[in-house]
Amino acid sequence: MDNLVAFLLSCCTRRTIQAAPTSSVSTGITPSATPPRPRTPTQPYPTPDYLYIITMQEAEECLSTIQDGAVIGLDIESIQSAGPKLSKAQKRTQLAAQISTKGSFEIDWSQVDICLVQIATEDGRVYMINIRLIAELPAQLRRICESRNILKVSAGIFSDGQRLWDSFRLDLMSVVSLGLVARLAYPTTLLPGMPFANEPGLAVIVGHVLGYRLSKDQQTSAWDAASLSDEQKNYAAIDAHATLSAFCAMYALLQRCEVPVLPAWYTYDIRDRARVKCGTAEAWVAHCSWWSEDVSKGFEARR
Repeated sequence: MDNLVAFLLSCCTRRTIQAAPTSSVSTGITPSATPPRPRTPTQPYPTPDYLYIITMQEAEECLSTIQDGAVIGLDIESIQSAGPKLSKAQKRTQLAAQISTKGSFEIDWSQVDICLVQIATEDGRVYMINIRLIAELPAQLRRICESRNILKVSAGIFSDGQRLWDSFRLDLMSVVSLGLVARLAYPTTLLPGMPFANEPGLAVIVGHVLGYRLSKDQQTSAWDAASLSDEQKNYAAIDAHATLSAFCAMYALLQRCEVPVLPAWYTYDIRDRARVKCGTAEAWVAHCSWWSEDVSKGFEARR
């Protein structure tokens, strides 16, 4: 894991992570001609150790243990926003106003749709902070999210990043898109023939990579309830833990297969991407130099 951290953070320390050039990447290695085979999910994902946090003091104490160099799994649970749907032009206007007034921003908890923030750590534990019950943003959570020296791995990070900005004016830095890593690791079996920026869901990724089933029965639960059920807590803990576990497994797989992969293909700062920074509805368009005409070329032996 130390090598993983050093490798990724060397890319993430820049203010803006640039896309890889369109020309062939000179890596000095020859990729394997055989892509990895996906696993068949058979058993449900085991519930990890987790700590359910409902006080500010406990949140600050637990999150303070996450320091520079860490790699974490990040996930949030939220309720459906009650706000009106805005056009692209309205979003741009709204965001321009949000940015100009960020310094004087005050959280309106009646408009916050984020209920739970889950952070999985490398020692296998998951911290679950019930932001809605605490009704205050932990300073340590802001530090972690905005640090370029702590790598955040997340599935569906675009929508989560938008929510974190809208609710708390949080700029997520050094974020790994789990879906893009999965496209690199399983190019012929995960959304084959689709553009690289299309991302598979967490349940599909975990089934492919780890061979576990993820239940989504609690996905639309009442996360704003005064008391969460054990089923809700287990579901939330599993999502964050599975995110980090799948990422580590895929990174190791790519190394074993000697596939040339640059962190710039799947790691970025939310602040510097149009979907959040400019308030537009367009997804970030990732570019991978060995993706040609929507078909992966990464596992073809070089001649």
